[in-house]
Amino acid sequence: MVTVDESTSIDPVAFGEQLRRVRESAGLEVEDISAETKVSRRILDALERGNFDVLPERVFCRSFVAQYASTIGIDEAPLVAAFDRAWNVHIEASGSHQGLMIRDADLSPTIRWRFWIPIATGGVILVVAGGVILSGSASVSDGLKPDPRRSGASQVAATLPTRPPTPAPPLRTATAASPAPAQDEVVRMTVEVAEGEECWIHYRDREGMTGQQLLAGGERLALELVGPVKLTVGNAGAVRVSIDGRTFQDLGLPGQVIHTEISDQGIQPLRTGGFGG
Repeated sequence: MVTVDESTSIDPVAFGEQLRRVRESAGLEVEDISAETKVSRRILDALERGNFDVLPERVFCRSFVAQYASTIGIDEAPLVAAFDRAWNVHIEASGSHQGLMIRDADLSPTIRWRFWIPIATGGVILVVAGGVILSGSASVSDGLKPDPRRSGASQVAATLPTRPPTPAPPLRTATAASPAPAQDEVVRMTVEVAEGEECWIHYRDREGMTGQQLLAGGERLALELVGPVKLTVGNAGAVRVSIDGRTFQDLGLPGQVIHTEISDQGIQPLRTGGFGG
């Protein structure tokens, strides 16, 4: 049996060579491990060749390595630790497959300074301009002299009997009905993983509610969120999603990572990642 040195770094090619030697020492073929673990032959070949560029995300590959060790009958911890060191070397060398950074949304209220500062500045300018206009109008009216050509007309108008002004009827102000506020779209969905498989999911709704979870085979996760909902699914071939009674499956290939948007209209793929081909 091949032992794994946990004290030194290991590159992907050297790790793959260890996998191959461990498998051959157990007298097994790649097809035997694929049939037992339900992990595709393409992924197992990529692991043994050290071709990490075509592998899905790290969390899924760690699970594949653990199943690999379990099928051969050896302790999975040293082999998974060796894979982690090889993956770190791969990331440092290529910069690919960066981990998904997840940060909970800050739901505390904030002051939108970029929005309110221009409005406040515009209000100050309007107030200053109004004061300048009013003061200018008052000074002009004070400086006007009476026109002698209109003085006679002013005296005649003063001798005529005046009629009391008729009060104007009160104005009726039309009140428009306030539109009813739009109600948030509530999306009720269930994620179910096929027996013998496992899947990692991450979700985020319109109000910033977010979460992630690794589901084992046969597990179901029921969610009620405000749509539209961004849902990332790993191992897409093993997942079935139900949305308000409608079921969607065959979302992708085994080990494939997909990114979707879910609303009451259904599920819409955004982009895919992970193992290609």
